[in-house]
Amino acid sequence: MKETEITVQVFNTFDEIVNALSSKGFKLIESYHMTDWYFSKFDDVSRFSYSELINKSFLVRHRDDRKYMCLCYKNKEFDDCGNVVAEEQLHANTPDTLTAVKIFKEVGLNNYIIVDNTSYVYGNSDFSFTIQIIKGLGSFIEFEENESMKGMENKDKFDYMVSIVNSLGLKLGDDYSCKKVFMMLHNK
Repeated sequence: MKETEITVQVFNTFDEIVNALSSKGFKLIESYHMTDWYFSKFDDVSRFSYSELINKSFLVRHRDDRKYMCLCYKNKEFDDCGNVVAEEQLHANTPDTLTAVKIFKEVGLNNYIIVDNTSYVYGNSDFSFTIQIIKGLGSFIEFEENESMKGMENKDKFDYMVSIVNSLGLKLGDDYSCKKVFMMLHNK
């Protein structure tokens, strides 16, 4: 099922983010470290737009709490401005991510980027946000739709989610559909 999410860069310190969320009644629900290895059959991934690249890639995901190790394909839907307005993730569990990564490298697939992510999930009775600290890139807030948004049109849902994140009083970037993999590729 396709769902809407927004991801925006945050320019506050981690303590400032936590204080802003705490002042609005959000509490830490969970934290974890996650590593994503992105693969493609193409050697020169820099020639693709983000939408082409992500739709021609898959990832191997490992969470350190070992609840979650999988192969993942993200089928993203974009609006005319390049915002991700819907996403469907297809998952296949794997008991050993490091062996999966080695197999894909051995058959010649291009492991073009590794995303090292420490995440903190904060929630209240209405919403939850994931604060992501991406090694080498910075801090982000990811906000995924919840049951209260079902039935809304994608654009209305996206705009509503942006207004909720803006109400947190944080120093945010102006792109609410951050493409972290693409940002990392072009920061090198």
